[in-house]
Amino acid sequence: MKEKVEEIISRFTPDFGLCDFESVRPHLIECANKRKIPENAKTVITVIFPYCLDEEMYEDLNVSRYAAVPDYHLVAGKYLAMIAEELQKEFEGEAFVYFTDNSPISEVSTACASGLGVIGRNGLLINEKYGSWVFIGEIVTSLDLGAKSGGIKRCPDCGKCVRECPVGALSEENFGKDICLSNVSQKKGEIPEKYMLLMQKYGCAWGCDICQQVCPLNEGKKKTAIAEFISGFVSHVDEDVDIEGRAFAWRGEKVIKRNLDIVNNKR
Repeated sequence: MKEKVEEIISRFTPDFGLCDFESVRPHLIECANKRKIPENAKTVITVIFPYCLDEEMYEDLNVSRYAAVPDYHLVAGKYLAMIAEELQKEFEGEAFVYFTDNSPISEVSTACASGLGVIGRNGLLINEKYGSWVFIGEIVTSLDLGAKSGGIKRCPDCGKCVRECPVGALSEENFGKDICLSNVSQKKGEIPEKYMLLMQKYGCAWGCDICQQVCPLNEGKKKTAIAEFISGFVSHVDEDVDIEGRAFAWRGEKVIKRNLDIVNNKR
């Protein structure tokens, strides 16, 4: 049974892991989608979707790498739906419910416990094959695959990301999300001058990749083979950007255009 499940999933994704649901249950996140979890959930199938491309593709980049590819909610959601559909055909009577981002599952820790990598100081999963350049999705199923939790593993904590973060968001024991440049760039309203200067310095109108770029665990990693991420890649966003299907669409047109004005010294 487990072999058949793995064979089906492997048709759609380069890497995935399994974890027993009971080890996840105490850490469920309160959200609307929590009610979708099958009552008799037994296993969490965690799937990763790598998005990193060849370095030369990023020469003209002015948004975070994850925002240069199509919105992963759409891409990952499509693949997770296909996986769930195929599993449902094979195992009639069992439940397969998938989640992307707006998930009751604590994605990074569950992925780690499923053997998919370690957790960095920035709170991101760092996968052995693809580094931290991965999106995460889950399928919760009533199928008992005999999976166990592998526990949480941390990165070696070499300190490079701590030293290179321009705002000190990684200096404390816990990741300072509120002061993270990536997080601030996604907020509505006025951007503090300190952050505007940093956005101009690094030429990034959405997000920040510094801690990932300096991470030794991201060196020499495999590139994505996901067709949608390759064909839909846009390195340079301008004022005429069509936000539909992009990672920054959820904040609306005004925020990305405000950021472009900042980066282009128009504010």
